[in-house]
Amino acid sequence: MKYIDKKLLLILLAGVSVLFAAAQDEDPIRFQVDHRIRPSDKAGYGQLEMTIRVPNKSILFKKSGEEFEAKLDVTISILHNGKKIAGDTWFETITTRSYEKTIASNQYTELKKTYELKAEDMTVVVYVADILTQRKGKKEFTAELSLFKDTAWFLGEVFPADEPIHVDSSKTPPVRYIRFIFSAAGKEGKEKFTFRIFDDGKKIREGYFFVNLKKSPRDYAFPVSIDELGYKTYTLELSTMIDDKEIRRSTRFQIRWEEMSPLIHDLDLAVRQMRYLRMTNFIQADEYQKMLNATGDEQKKLFQDFWKRNDPSPNTPNNELMNEYFHRIELANQLFSGFLDGWESDRGMIYTIFGEPDDVEQHTFDLSTKPYIIWYYHNLNRQFVFMDYTGFGDYQLTQPVFDVTY
Repeated sequence: MKYIDKKLLLILLAGVSVLFAAAQDEDPIRFQVDHRIRPSDKAGYGQLEMTIRVPNKSILFKKSGEEFEAKLDVTISILHNGKKIAGDTWFETITTRSYEKTIASNQYTELKKTYELKAEDMTVVVYVADILTQRKGKKEFTAELSLFKDTAWFLGEVFPADEPIHVDSSKTPPVRYIRFIFSAAGKEGKEKFTFRIFDDGKKIREGYFFVNLKKSPRDYAFPVSIDELGYKTYTLELSTMIDDKEIRRSTRFQIRWEEMSPLIHDLDLAVRQMRYLRMTNFIQADEYQKMLNATGDEQKKLFQDFWKRNDPSPNTPNNELMNEYFHRIELANQLFSGFLDGWESDRGMIYTIFGEPDDVEQHTFDLSTKPYIIWYYHNLNRQFVFMDYTGFGDYQLTQPVFDVTY
């Protein structure tokens, strides 16, 4: 079993530098678009604020004198009923003197745009292209500006403030909280607002507060305690009464730790997803069982201690091994989800442990047998056969791989 343990470490470390490097050259450029909708001081209009975040490591930087330089081609198209009514196209040059910033996973380039638009739902399409590699990416979303239509006053979207967790040390024990921001316009005076927090659709907290509103558009902030909230994603709902009707806005937010991989969104789930490390003896049975059974701060400490011990570069802010493992979990979900989440399927298990196969042989139309697929790992001298016993695309291993299961 020690052999498997060391072999898995080598396979994961290889993935950090090799397995997904080739795929990145072929995949669309990765970026994200955040948008906020706010009321306008112009009747029948709203404001759309957009932030495009492009990870530096997903684009190519070229040495130019003392600097490293990358170039992006960006296009924003805003459509109403299929007709373009607004947008921009421009070239963006990004420069840095630090090579480390060109490859760091926590370095982003942010591009911001604001548009004043009629109070109608809009389709927004964003294209980003890396000029040096010609890799391109596309994002599309609906901007619901119709929420500013035909009401006595206007309530914009609610979203978490882009700032660290606050600690109120004046209370015993100290209270940790984050702030949420919403915008409003068209109303003067004191109004009551109610907030609710949901965990997987179940309400776990509720509170209310009053705000002295001003008629002109502006932002307002309110605090929400995060004590007793675990490392996972929640939904906050904000509501108030407009024209004798309850108006609601909602946003998702996540409690995070700075040293945690951005690919992990739920600590309980992340611990369960570590079962392949147990099956390969990369984590011992008693340590894994203790982590599974733990809750709250105890589970957090056990999780952090394990990955800290297995950090291949402890003097850097990123744990490449943890990032690689959960990156494979994420890719398994994208590639193999069906009756189960992709990571729980047999193909997801093999993909997570061994990475992308060197060759894939498909037999989906053989009349004499059920559909099956063979994955080849030439460097490991291994092959795995998956058969679709049901005919619904649920490919299962034809033979067990490990003596240990979990």
